[in-house]
Amino acid sequence: MNRITACATAALTAVLSAPVLAYEEGSFIVRGGMATVAPDTNSSALSINGDAQNGTGVDVENGSALGLTGVYMFRDHWGVELVAATPFSHEINAEGLGPTFELGETKHLPPTLLLQWYPMEPQSAIQPYVGLGVNYTAFFDEEITSTGNATLKSLGASGDSKLSLDNSFGLAAEAGIDFAFGADQRWLFNMSVFWMDIETDATVKVPGLGKVTANVDIDPLVYMAGLGYRF
Repeated sequence: MNRITACATAALTAVLSAPVLAYEEGSFIVRGGMATVAPDTNSSALSINGDAQNGTGVDVENGSALGLTGVYMFRDHWGVELVAATPFSHEINAEGLGPTFELGETKHLPPTLLLQWYPMEPQSAIQPYVGLGVNYTAFFDEEITSTGNATLKSLGASGDSKLSLDNSFGLAAEAGIDFAFGADQRWLFNMSVFWMDIETDATVKVPGLGKVTANVDIDPLVYMAGLGYRF
């Protein structure tokens, strides 16, 4: 019994004396979780062959995907974060051409690079942070939905239409917080929110009618919650 007690005491002492991994120079942090892009859409009026249609515009719906981030702490309190994700999918609605209807769909990837600041002491188990950087948003797999094609045909289109969105480059900012857990506090529960400056020119080629264009500020908030691990 004494031997068992001694072993248990030694194990507990080892756990309690294990070094706590810190937010310090040379450490790496990876995080992953569910991310939701919530656009704050502001659209110009739809323009048909250069003729603006007052009272029209587009709206972009929310989309969710797996978010992934990696951080390298190049100094105590300071890190560089790369943000990636699996593709986000969004529905695009047209407004003002009669009742609002689902015009199309698109996917995008939002690689983002941020400089981060961690204000608490490096060994703190609760660590808030903020970041500022740049975002590049690449749109792909744009398509007009069957509902969109049917509606455009009712307005005079002679065939199926095609949608394209220009890629975007702009500022990005974030705020987040880590809660460390586990014996050596390697594991993290993370919550974060990002703001991204995303602007795109949308073009719909409509057979028989010409081009329908709009400038769209998407400027979403991106909410993410998940787990992290410190190396």
